[in-house]
Amino acid sequence: MSIPRLSTMMPVFGLSLVAACGGGGGSAAPATGSAELPLPGTGSLTLALTDGPMQAVQELTVHVDALELHHADGRTMRLEPLGGPASIDVAALQNGQLHDLLDRAQVPAGHYRGVDIVIDPDRSHVDFADGSQHPMTFAWADGIRVAAPFDVGPGAHAEYVIDFDLRQGLQMHHGAGGHMGGGMGDYYELHSATRMIDTSTAGGLVGAVDASLVNINNAACDSALGQNQAYLLPASATEPDDIAEVETDGRPGPLVTDRVELHPGVGEYRYHFAFLAAGSYRVAFTCAGEWDESSDDDYPSDPDGRFGFQAFSEPVDVIAGEVTVLDIGS
Repeated sequence: MSIPRLSTMMPVFGLSLVAACGGGGGSAAPATGSAELPLPGTGSLTLALTDGPMQAVQELTVHVDALELHHADGRTMRLEPLGGPASIDVAALQNGQLHDLLDRAQVPAGHYRGVDIVIDPDRSHVDFADGSQHPMTFAWADGIRVAAPFDVGPGAHAEYVIDFDLRQGLQMHHGAGGHMGGGMGDYYELHSATRMIDTSTAGGLVGAVDASLVNINNAACDSALGQNQAYLLPASATEPDDIAEVETDGRPGPLVTDRVELHPGVGEYRYHFAFLAAGSYRVAFTCAGEWDESSDDDYPSDPDGRFGFQAFSEPVDVIAGEVTVLDIGS
């Protein structure tokens, strides 16, 4: 294991959700055009979607029909997404790229229990780098359920990002699958591996990984593409842990993961975690990421004998409105 060799701060650019994928405004009623002045007892909400990458996935298209916001008083607001129902390539939303779902939509002020992204499965699919395309089913029947509370103040504006971790959320299963009519065969199911971040309290964490740790320079690593991965864990974690659909070892798994890639312009292997709630974190690095199977607890005892970590940082603080640089050394 290694420790960070540098931790500095720089200003955050682009954390505000300003029309990442098109202009226009939204409102609490579907397809009403631009936002209006706030009504009594209402606030405005901007909501965007981003994603973490998965090496094998070329495209993951979800057709979003609506958003359902669940108020703590029991009301459900069904809103049409900005620009109307549309297909979104979630796999393209990497390294802080956003797709706006709502832009200053007027909604009742108060506390919300979460939001559902209602998806048409018949117009959704996953394409892999080998050229194959597969239909999808969903762990929640209507799409993606984001069970994360949030608040909209009266007369105030709230901005949130839904961060979807594709590597943790997309799972392959054997047998009949959901809307596919009961036919047998392998199918892919999308689980709600999401975080919801208030951009007013968000920061970022980026850094370089020493080249000696990555798979092409380390004989103990797997040489396949996509093996180099950074894992973000809470600072309270005393050691890194794997992705597991069911935790059996009592340790917290990663909050989110990111592919570590060579950036030719700077000649470094880098990771990038955007839209993090202010707080303290650790970063772990593995060069055998594809052997971390969600069906198993693969660390510290991988049933295949292939998964492990090469580095685990000391805690580092992420500050709202700033990007922290944390390099992982050998």
